[in-house]
Amino acid sequence: PLITTLNLSTFDTSLVTSFRNTFSGDTSLTTIIVGPNWNTSAATTTDNTFKDCTSLIGGAGTVYNASHIDASYAHVDGGTSNPGYLTYIDSATPEYHI
Repeated sequence: PLITTLNLSTFDTSLVTSFRNTFSGDTSLTTIIVGPNWNTSAATTTDNTFKDCTSLIGGAGTVYNASHIDASYAHVDGGTSNPGYLTYIDSATPEYHI
């Protein structure tokens, strides 16, 4: 079966230094759910994070754009003012947030 949704809401990524190829090539992936401990500030290697994730849509409706495949969009989607590919969910109260 193809994976369309990844729930990473319990992941703490504050110490992750590389997001290279993290989701790369997953053309069936539509939703990546993250929680309060998702953080890419320590990342220094981020090329091809979302390469070819052509079905990916952020929580506020941001759609995949081949010009944004590094980790610059690896944050909660803030719509047109702050586009991202991720959807926020509080793991303590599992409901989607924008």
